[in-house]
Amino acid sequence: MSGERRTGWRRIGADVVDIYRRGGGAMKAAPWLAAIAIVPEAAQHVVEIKLGMFDSLAAFRTLGKEAIRWDFGYAKVAGVVLAMLAMARFQVSGSARRALLPPVATALRVLVLVALTAAVSVACSWLGARTGIVGAVGFGVLSFVLQSGAVLLLVAELVEDRTLAWRAAFTTHLPSALVLTLYLAVAAAPAQLLHMANHRLALGQGAPVVWGLMAFDSVCVGLLASLAGAALFVGSRVRLTWRGWQA
Repeated sequence: MSGERRTGWRRIGADVVDIYRRGGGAMKAAPWLAAIAIVPEAAQHVVEIKLGMFDSLAAFRTLGKEAIRWDFGYAKVAGVVLAMLAMARFQVSGSARRALLPPVATALRVLVLVALTAAVSVACSWLGARTGIVGAVGFGVLSFVLQSGAVLLLVAELVEDRTLAWRAAFTTHLPSALVLTLYLAVAAAPAQLLHMANHRLALGQGAPVVWGLMAFDSVCVGLLASLAGAALFVGSRVRLTWRGWQA
């Protein structure tokens, strides 16, 4: 068991290194894909600066609630998600065009799995709210299992990997979803912390410093999307069962 545990941790460590190698490489090789996240992030920063949001901590907290900032924020979130998915697909072929234009069958299967995941979440929440504490816990666990399996299938479809069977995704390979979540967290956390630090550092600074920090921050968000995309790709190859790792 201890040997298997060491093998597992070595595998995770090697995968994390691979994620950063792939994510950094994709950022350099496919800057237009990263720009899908960078441009809306930069646009929101322009609005924030024009509003005077970085004048002080009080201004940051107050003006951060402005409707126009939120409007740009929704576009930013959409951009990050789209860039992340595109970067995951870029890892498959190295083609930015193919990353953005998946086969119709692949796109349809991904959409079906997204709809399935959302439907499971809504249904289990609705049923759990009407069945008391025991029912809520039970449906919460059911929702977690079904959504985890659906996410594994969704990511596999995204990178056009058909080796994961539907039944296995919801049963024997369910632990792989936990590793995938870990990879996403490890990939995104440093860039997210830098993103937050940039905002904190910009408070009360002069205009040139604020503009410079926000330009750098926009690139950080592009890197975050690229690393998260690499994490999805590397995580899609994980085959961890209840009995241990598979090759």
